[in-house]
Amino acid sequence: MSVPHEIEQGPAAGEQLAHAPGKLFVAGEYGIVEPGQDAVLVAVDRRLTFTARPAPQPQELPGRGWAYVAAARDVMDDLARAHERPRPPFRVRTLSDLEDADVDGSGPRKYGLGSSAAVTAAAVVALDAWHGLGLTREELLRAALVATLRVNPRASGADVATCLVGGWTAYSSPDRAWVREQVAGGDGGDAADRAIPDRVGPDRVAALVAAPWPGLRARALPTPSFEVAVGWSGRPASTVSLVAAVRANGRLPAWFVTASTRSAGDLATAVERDDHAAASDAVRATRANLLALSDAVGVPIETPVLTALVEAADDLGLAAKSSGAGGGDCGVALVRTPEERAALDRAWRGAGVTPLDVGLAAGTTLAAHDAARAGDNR
Repeated sequence: MSVPHEIEQGPAAGEQLAHAPGKLFVAGEYGIVEPGQDAVLVAVDRRLTFTARPAPQPQELPGRGWAYVAAARDVMDDLARAHERPRPPFRVRTLSDLEDADVDGSGPRKYGLGSSAAVTAAAVVALDAWHGLGLTREELLRAALVATLRVNPRASGADVATCLVGGWTAYSSPDRAWVREQVAGGDGGDAADRAIPDRVGPDRVAALVAAPWPGLRARALPTPSFEVAVGWSGRPASTVSLVAAVRANGRLPAWFVTASTRSAGDLATAVERDDHAAASDAVRATRANLLALSDAVGVPIETPVLTALVEAADDLGLAAKSSGAGGGDCGVALVRTPEERAALDRAWRGAGVTPLDVGLAAGTTLAAHDAARAGDNR
């Protein structure tokens, strides 16, 4: 999703401003859409800034481009009403460097770094401060997931969690059918693939945000000595379309879900132990799982350029794979030294892959008015 934005200079009095990082999957793609499954992601230091500022009347947010912002606004408004904390109307603006400007006339470069997740994470953090709710990090995550599931009922939430947590993030997906039952009642059925209703009452939303969710876990992993190098294939991809295509015949194959979670768990353990060799094995196993899934369902997850990205890394003895839904966007590799990264960048360029200058990033942060203005004046 390309997030619309207005560019204005400097914060104004009364604004609430939040910065959210981008994200990339390292393990657990596709499998994470099933309840209770695991993934490992990293937050990257391209960021999106969300600002709420006083306005004379509520702002209209029309069109799909504003869907996640509107959903986050509505969830946070429900929480404010439930906690009897009314605030005046506000206007929002976003500014993102998750995409690059149109430099060659072919349109902005979209890398698949999670604009939808970043704007949702930034919105709930900024609006939590705007309404004075004081939500915990776990409550912020659940609020962001409610907003996300209103727009995309099949979303795993892994990207939103990573934008909030930052760094290396280990994530387990919630039971989405249970979530919808809590909001709308009923016996579940195909609830996991149906959107959460937009209007169900502030008290019910507040209860859902306050309570633990079955299966949902998000935790920061320690930063290892090795890093994630990122290469762009030159082609954007649609995660929603690819996931829908892979699941066209129903649930994912059980063998794939089991293998996906096993590899993600192995990677999380390797990161915790700072074990580059074990982490590389987990990345290679994840790639093999994805290729087997691609063959089984007949959906091309790894494009020729992404294959070239992996092979270029493999020639240097480095583990690499596509990141996210595949079909374009980025690939990742594990590197230990600046020399390895420089060699990989050269190999990638020779293979038609664009290396991205990104590093690890902290999670979504709130910028107070005074601090934001001081930063502008430095």
